[in-house]
Amino acid sequence: MSVCIHRRFVRIGQRHVHLRHAGHGPALVLLHQSPQNSRMWLDMIARFADRYTVIAPDTPGFGYSDPLEIAEPSIADLATATVAVLDALGIDRFAVFGMHTGGLVAAQVAAAYPERVSALVVDGYAAFTREESAIYGDRYLPPFVPAWDGSHLRWLWSRMREQKYFFPWYDDRAEAAMAIDPHTTASTHEAVMDVLEVGDAYRAGYGAAFRHVEHGFLSTLQPPSLLVFRRGDPLLAHLPRLPALPAHVQATVEENGIAGMHARMDALLGDALATEAPASVTGSGASSDADGDGGRDPSGGPDGSGWSRCIVACAVGDVALWSRDGVDSLRLVLHAPGERPLGPAALAAGTAAVVAPDLPGHGGSSEIDADLDVRTMVSAILATLGTVPGRLPVTIESHGAAAGYVLALAVALGERLQRIVLHRPWLLEGDETATLLAQLPDPRLLRAGGHLDEAWQWERERHLMWPWLAPSAAARRTVAAPTPAQVNENVVELLRLGERCKPMFREAAAPGLAGRLSALCVPLAAGRSASADDYLGRAATLLNQQPATSHS
Repeated sequence: MSVCIHRRFVRIGQRHVHLRHAGHGPALVLLHQSPQNSRMWLDMIARFADRYTVIAPDTPGFGYSDPLEIAEPSIADLATATVAVLDALGIDRFAVFGMHTGGLVAAQVAAAYPERVSALVVDGYAAFTREESAIYGDRYLPPFVPAWDGSHLRWLWSRMREQKYFFPWYDDRAEAAMAIDPHTTASTHEAVMDVLEVGDAYRAGYGAAFRHVEHGFLSTLQPPSLLVFRRGDPLLAHLPRLPALPAHVQATVEENGIAGMHARMDALLGDALATEAPASVTGSGASSDADGDGGRDPSGGPDGSGWSRCIVACAVGDVALWSRDGVDSLRLVLHAPGERPLGPAALAAGTAAVVAPDLPGHGGSSEIDADLDVRTMVSAILATLGTVPGRLPVTIESHGAAAGYVLALAVALGERLQRIVLHRPWLLEGDETATLLAQLPDPRLLRAGGHLDEAWQWERERHLMWPWLAPSAAARRTVAAPTPAQVNENVVELLRLGERCKPMFREAAAPGLAGRLSALCVPLAAGRSASADDYLGRAATLLNQQPATSHS
């Protein structure tokens, strides 16, 4: 039987926290290792959801969760943040499982909140010494800074592969060698994406683990606990470092891998949770679909601005978005396909309500696996409008190739659509679309990581040359180069899209869009953008053809 795994955001103070949950029964919390996120637990969530309410948050700064406002958070800080999420969900009692960094956090939660933890399981407890903490430190976690030539991507690819050969990854001595299965090309790509999605914030969770050198508290644990050290895990060497443990805290070597660990968990949790009451995931912002409000918190944004981070479950999958209540009208803001979604900092405040979805295949909506054709995009976009109460008149603001979705949205919205604002629209003609598609980066994963270079080169050069023209002097744009940070953010989206990038652009950037837009009986306006962004003045020509055109 398939398991429906729900995704949502909850708000903790000024942070939005992303989590997954499924199942029914006593609560079981899963905490991931660094630099991964709750996506790593999909199989485990499904395995335990028939007996437990399984909750897997992205810890601060990983996945889709905002980081803590602490430069160097401690394991205790991460434990406090974890319990705050459970408080927001209305979860009082729970078992907690964690791997590596997540294991340290889980153990800290069990020690600090013994009255709330029914059982603890750790997969690989990291008992670092003070000497190791000092030695690893910055060498293990160098700053992740995008370089103009994309060389940081090649470094990251090699670094993630190397960690399967040596521990620590930078120590290539025979004494540091590990005899475990190396990364496949696909798993290397996944590991690279985990870091790319969060950038330099990857150091926060890792750093907390390396700085955590006090382990005596394990001898004071009160809940029934299991500390598992799987054969092949480099943390197996840490088992002898553990303090003397009470009888209800068992530390063991597992010879049969994950399956063996799961069997041990079944036994421990079956006993420890037998009398625990079923949990119910409630709380502010906790529901993505049951209330039809996208999990919005009606109290307004964390800083008083009114912004809410939501997830809406719709026919094509989970759609993430930012929304803000307002009066009189609704701004539907569509970011450019292939680029980073827009957040509150890029969305001008005003009296109008705002809905700004992460387009399918992008950002928090990247886990949608449907084909990214116009029908999918428009279906997802329309589903997000229900996060704002009422049926306010709509202004569509499209960026880049998102103009390709305006026609279908106009049909769906009917008289509710009052205005269209075009920011840097892609208005292609003739064979320009074919040239664009032919020059897109090759999405096939390459063993040495060359597909990362492909994406970087295309993304940087599309700012310097019109991407729908063959490279030439005539295609060159006399503009400043994009910043490495800007290129890096968009490369993440291109890599998320993968093989769906080409069919997405095939439909969004189809020829003849300008003519079809001009036939709409809706006022068109130009967004604030430089004339250098208007290829051959096509946007200006389109607007001048509209007698009702206004400019914003």
